[in-house]
Amino acid sequence: MQFSRFAFLLLILASQILSSCSSRSENSNVANTAANSSNTNQTGPKDNIEELGMLVHLPFEPEEVAWEEKPEQKKLIAVIRFSPENAAKMAAEAARNGPPSSETLTVENWYPNELIAQGELTGESTVKGQSYNAASFLNPPYTKGKITRVENTDYFILQISS
Repeated sequence: MQFSRFAFLLLILASQILSSCSSRSENSNVANTAANSSNTNQTGPKDNIEELGMLVHLPFEPEEVAWEEKPEQKKLIAVIRFSPENAAKMAAEAARNGPPSSETLTVENWYPNELIAQGELTGESTVKGQSYNAASFLNPPYTKGKITRVENTDYFILQISS
């Protein structure tokens, strides 16, 4: 008798889980369709490391990425965070292309919160860093650009174009 009671409860639980999953899926599909139809021309930042890795050469594995590709302008901007060890290696790799120069960059609203907060501290929504030629990170169609290590962080901002 205990077994049949347990089986009955398990059957009820399984049916509730399955029905809640399907209704959530239907609701999210409706929401996604509505969002896609209203934002057809908008593309937000991406965060897929593998996809970015197909567009640019990343010699070290990043911890996190946020990036936007603007095909109409033939331009890509990526904010890349490395582990402290890989950030040091990345800066050394970038320095192979020549000495760095001081740079001040405007913080975009899609950048990670840490960089937005750092930009707000300046009062001008900018961050400072050391810029390097990005030649060793480029893959076609991108042929020129720079990579900037943001001061006091493990973030790099890659700006490339064709």
